[in-house]
Amino acid sequence: MKVFILVGMQLSGKSSHGHTLREEKGIPMIETGHAVYHEIKHQGLEVNHTNTSKIIKELLSKDPTAFTQAILEYEYENYKDSSILLLNGIKSPAEIDFARKHFGTKNIKVLGFHASQNTRFNRVKNPDRFKVSGRYLEKTQEDQDLAKWDNFISREIREIGLGIGNALAFANDIIITEDKIWPYHSFKHSYKYFRGCVLSK
Repeated sequence: MKVFILVGMQLSGKSSHGHTLREEKGIPMIETGHAVYHEIKHQGLEVNHTNTSKIIKELLSKDPTAFTQAILEYEYENYKDSSILLLNGIKSPAEIDFARKHFGTKNIKVLGFHASQNTRFNRVKNPDRFKVSGRYLEKTQEDQDLAKWDNFISREIREIGLGIGNALAFANDIIITEDKIWPYHSFKHSYKYFRGCVLSK
């Protein structure tokens, strides 16, 4: 199985590109962040920025690869028969290392996504975001919190602290999704490049 790890800051386009390829080609995409929603439900907590942060800290205090381990186990039936898997939401080199040990180093490719902070924040209020970025109601509820600048920045700092910048340094390719400066990158163009990165392998 070839595994493509999608790495990037929040709202950089990972889920939008991954879900589009899944719908077009039937390639499964597993999102590590959904492990948080499963744990929130398990503990009977309300989905909000505070509780999301709490669960993330609890899981990562046990093991920096806790999200990846949990979601690969939980959704195994959804990808076990596929020759290609998209693994979205990796935030640290430790998780990349875990995936390499789990699937084999030669089967792993890291794809980085990048857009400026202001561009990404403006995407929070995009009415089409939930349709293309997640299948959980909790995702919409979380985005309502992220629409507040202080919460958005808090999550930026949290992800940087987890090592996402270091994880991006492992990228074999970078997909630029910035849409406000020259050269102009629309979704059509960035998706074409992303699609080629996955299918050409």
